[in-house]
Amino acid sequence: MEQPSPSKPQARAHSKPNKMNYACEACRISKLKCQSGPQPGICKRCSEFKRECVFRTSPRTRRPKGSRPEAETLPHPPGPSKTFSIDFTMPADVELHDNFDDLREKHERFIDDLMPSSGEDEVEDDPAITSPSAGQTFSFNDLSMPTPSLTGSTTSTPSRRMSSLGIKPQFNLDSAAKLLESFRSMLPYCPCVVLPDDADVRSMARSMPFVLLAILAVTSCSSSLQGHSLYDEEFRKVLGLKFVAGGERSVELLQGLIIYCSWYPFHLRPKNKQLKQYLRMIEDLVHDLELDEETDMNLAFKSPERREIKLQEIRAYLSCFYDTSISSWAWSRPYTLKYTSWMAKCCDTLEQYSDLEQDHILAWLVRLQYILNEFEVLHRSYKKSSDGDQNEHQRKFIRLGLETQLRDFQSRIPVHLSSTPSILMASLAIDAYILAAPLMQTLRPRFDDTANSILDATKLQAATYAVRAFFDYTTSLPAEQIGYFCSADIARLILTIILAYRLSFPLPACPGYDCIQGRKVMDFGAILTKLSSIDDDAESSPRDDETASNKAAGGSSKKINVVTAFKVVLGSLKAKFEKKSADLEAAVEENGRRAHSCPMLDGSLDQYIPLWEGQQGNMNFTGSPHTASSQSGSGSGNYLLGAPTNSMLPSGAGSGTATGYAKPAMFHDLWATMTMGWATDMGVDVDMQQEVDMAGIGNTDYDDFAGL
Repeated sequence: MEQPSPSKPQARAHSKPNKMNYACEACRISKLKCQSGPQPGICKRCSEFKRECVFRTSPRTRRPKGSRPEAETLPHPPGPSKTFSIDFTMPADVELHDNFDDLREKHERFIDDLMPSSGEDEVEDDPAITSPSAGQTFSFNDLSMPTPSLTGSTTSTPSRRMSSLGIKPQFNLDSAAKLLESFRSMLPYCPCVVLPDDADVRSMARSMPFVLLAILAVTSCSSSLQGHSLYDEEFRKVLGLKFVAGGERSVELLQGLIIYCSWYPFHLRPKNKQLKQYLRMIEDLVHDLELDEETDMNLAFKSPERREIKLQEIRAYLSCFYDTSISSWAWSRPYTLKYTSWMAKCCDTLEQYSDLEQDHILAWLVRLQYILNEFEVLHRSYKKSSDGDQNEHQRKFIRLGLETQLRDFQSRIPVHLSSTPSILMASLAIDAYILAAPLMQTLRPRFDDTANSILDATKLQAATYAVRAFFDYTTSLPAEQIGYFCSADIARLILTIILAYRLSFPLPACPGYDCIQGRKVMDFGAILTKLSSIDDDAESSPRDDETASNKAAGGSSKKINVVTAFKVVLGSLKAKFEKKSADLEAAVEENGRRAHSCPMLDGSLDQYIPLWEGQQGNMNFTGSPHTASSQSGSGSGNYLLGAPTNSMLPSGAGSGTATGYAKPAMFHDLWATMTMGWATDMGVDVDMQQEVDMAGIGNTDYDDFAGL
């Protein structure tokens, strides 16, 4: 009989579905058996119908038997949670012959404008051509004609619903309300959009559906993987249909993309490079909407509605610069969106016409990021210096000007804003970067030009204090606030950790830097211990309320927020840091032991013992500290090392040559040979050539020389 293979029971064990302890709300209402699906914590029916699978944290209370008095005090079982869906519209497909007619009319008008016309040939403009519906005049200089949604008014554009493009997901209303409330706590770290105080899920689903979907996508990644997968999948699907297929260009689409990029769930997709593509889409939207072009900014004479629309565009423009600049700085990429005089004017206008604190925070974050960008560009000029580039004198003046402007910005920030986490962390990170820019980068630093080194030991020593101030403030924040960090804050924290790691060990490119003193100042080991042991169990964020539901559904109760992912990375970094620190301490201890030990006991004199037997011809004295000491203590004019003929030495000692500087001088005893350079090591200037009179010394016998 054929024996069953041992791998079959294992395969059956792995394919066994997880047990569902309780039924989800959808299956309970439908009175169907709740079966486990392919993903943990999600039943089969909810996974097929793209419905958020919600479980009760405890079983329902049963109806009491009999009419007991205490039965009236029992609470009624809660009713089923409400669900909702988000409706989106896309520009309606127009007839192809209409497009051909518009193309023909635009070309006819362009051909008529090729030749100058006289007054007799002038005809009145065709209203069909000059009407707004016909679009702009065609020009070969601008082949990208903007869509009607670029002007911000999409009401005149025919639209169609997206119900026919797939199954519409059903989201839980209660969980969405908690996620929206949680986003209000996250918004001060990157104030890219304004949420009214009375805004709820239903109102935003009608007025700003794409912004609401982006908010739910970035906040759900810390509570439920199943809920996040639904929101994230719907967000990417709608983005592709609206941006690529529909060609929509609107401020709402730009705001949703900025929100998604500001809190991109990198801890769930660490190897995914879609963030770079989303940032490029943001830049394209800014250019297509012409937000980077200077317009009339006199908002005092505009209506409140028009003023709010203009401020909304300014927020989107500044937030786009902030997100793209942080990404370029963190990964050492070129800056595609520059800080111009128009952007500076936008910052001033936002502060002048907005009473919201988050708008003032955004303006100062953009100004501080501009200084950081300029310092990074200046650092690149050091690495790519040539004859036509700026010289060292010009770079020094540029650096002094940027430092002066930075101190001016920091002094002008209001007191109630300078203590906010986002502005304070940005200011401390810039202070550390201007002192140790070559080491504060994700790429491995390369110092090819040793003659023009850009590392200064004094500045690196001062950077350790800036790093310690940054970590002292970061570790004082609760885990809940660290979970609210946006991508910019996380990038600053990661780069500061990289800088502290490099400053904790010797730098071959900067021998003058004292890493021992730097380790004492930063105490990076204790900082890693604090950061890797953040107590996120005490968090009261509403985003973690679904952990018990996942456990009840047979899923894992392990948290998936940013703090948990950060602790995993820091745990690995801490292990490597402790290992490398142990190796460094062992090397320092070994060098100290050899420096303070007796030469007669540590074995360093063993190689000199053959000198007593006259076997010094083929000996190797390199590597001994005493040999280096004796060689450094004698100058090039020392007659004991380089005399061509020396009749004063005994016949058995041999004679030195002009190229025999590697051989140690040999006195009449072993102790004198070993200690001939000690005077120089202690800082005493000894010139044996001046002390000894070489005239007539050839007639002196060995006994007289020994007495000398």
